[in-house]
Amino acid sequence: MAILLLVAATDAGEPSVGPDTAERLRQLGISRISLLRDGSTTGVVLEGWAFDPARADEATRAIFPGSSAAIRTFHEIEHVAVSGPRDDRRT
Repeated sequence: MAILLLVAATDAGEPSVGPDTAERLRQLGISRISLLRDGSTTGVVLEGWAFDPARADEATRAIFPGSSAAIRTFHEIEHVAVSGPRDDRRT
Protein backbone atom coordinates (compact mmCIF):
# COMPACT_ATOMS: atom_id res chain seq x y z
CA MET A 1 0.00 0.00 0.00
CA ALA A 2 1.38 3.39 -0.97
CA ILE A 3 1.17 6.15 1.63
CA LEU A 4 1.80 9.85 1.06
CA LEU A 5 1.70 12.71 3.59
CA LEU A 6 1.02 16.28 2.47
CA VAL A 7 1.88 19.00 4.99
CA ALA A 8 0.69 22.54 4.39
CA ALA A 9 0.65 25.77 6.38
CA THR A 10 -2.75 27.37 6.87
CA ASP A 11 -2.00 29.84 4.04
CA ALA A 12 -2.44 26.92 1.60
CA GLY A 13 -6.16 27.14 2.31
CA GLU A 14 -8.65 24.51 3.36
CA PRO A 15 -8.12 21.07 1.87
CA SER A 16 -10.83 20.02 -0.56
CA VAL A 17 -12.38 16.64 0.20
CA GLY A 18 -15.78 16.87 -1.50
CA PRO A 19 -17.26 14.40 -4.01
CA ASP A 20 -15.37 15.80 -7.04
CA THR A 21 -12.05 15.60 -5.20
CA ALA A 22 -12.85 12.10 -3.94
CA GLU A 23 -13.48 10.98 -7.52
CA ARG A 24 -10.19 12.49 -8.73
CA LEU A 25 -8.32 10.78 -5.91
CA ARG A 26 -10.08 7.48 -6.62
CA GLN A 27 -8.89 7.74 -10.22
CA LEU A 28 -5.34 8.12 -8.86
CA GLY A 29 -5.74 4.86 -6.89
CA ILE A 30 -6.28 6.49 -3.50
CA SER A 31 -8.76 4.67 -1.31
CA ARG A 32 -8.29 6.35 2.08
CA ILE A 33 -7.81 9.97 3.17
CA SER A 34 -7.05 11.23 6.68
CA LEU A 35 -6.97 14.93 7.62
CA LEU A 36 -4.85 16.13 10.55
CA ARG A 37 -4.50 19.64 11.89
CA ASP A 38 -2.88 21.70 14.62
CA GLY A 39 -3.01 25.48 15.03
CA SER A 40 -0.81 26.30 12.06
CA THR A 41 -0.49 23.21 9.86
CA THR A 42 -2.71 20.81 7.96
CA GLY A 43 -1.66 17.26 7.20
CA VAL A 44 -3.31 15.02 4.65
CA VAL A 45 -2.52 11.31 4.58
CA LEU A 46 -3.33 9.56 1.30
CA GLU A 47 -3.30 5.77 1.03
CA GLY A 48 -4.12 3.31 -1.70
CA TRP A 49 -3.10 -0.06 -3.08
CA ALA A 50 -3.28 1.24 -6.64
CA PHE A 51 -1.76 4.66 -5.87
CA ASP A 52 1.55 5.50 -7.53
CA PRO A 53 3.37 8.09 -5.36
CA ALA A 54 4.99 9.43 -8.53
CA ARG A 55 1.59 11.09 -9.10
CA ALA A 56 1.86 13.06 -5.85
CA ASP A 57 1.63 16.40 -7.68
CA GLU A 58 -1.76 15.46 -9.13
CA ALA A 59 -3.02 14.42 -5.70
CA THR A 60 -1.73 17.67 -4.16
CA ARG A 61 -3.51 19.77 -6.80
CA ALA A 62 -6.73 17.84 -6.13
CA ILE A 63 -6.57 18.39 -2.36
CA PHE A 64 -5.35 22.01 -2.47
CA PRO A 65 -6.74 23.34 -5.77
CA GLY A 66 -5.36 26.68 -6.90
CA SER A 67 -3.00 27.00 -3.93
CA SER A 68 0.33 28.65 -4.59
CA ALA A 69 1.58 27.99 -1.05
CA ALA A 70 4.43 25.57 -0.46
CA ILE A 71 3.13 22.12 0.41
CA ARG A 72 5.61 19.56 1.69
CA THR A 73 5.31 16.00 0.45
CA PHE A 74 6.54 13.08 2.53
CA HIS A 75 6.95 9.71 0.79
CA GLU A 76 6.95 6.48 2.72
CA ILE A 77 10.41 5.01 3.18
CA GLU A 78 9.53 2.08 5.41
CA HIS A 79 6.44 0.38 6.78
CA VAL A 80 6.82 -1.73 9.92
CA ALA A 81 4.15 -3.82 11.66
CA VAL A 82 4.43 -4.02 15.44
CA SER A 83 2.90 -6.77 17.51
CA GLY A 84 2.56 -7.30 21.23
CA PRO A 85 5.10 -9.22 23.28
CA ARG A 86 5.11 -12.97 23.01
CA ASP A 87 3.89 -14.75 26.08
CA ASP A 88 5.87 -17.97 26.28
CA ARG A 89 4.34 -18.87 29.61
CA ARG A 90 1.67 -21.48 29.13
CA THR A 91 -0.70 -22.59 31.84
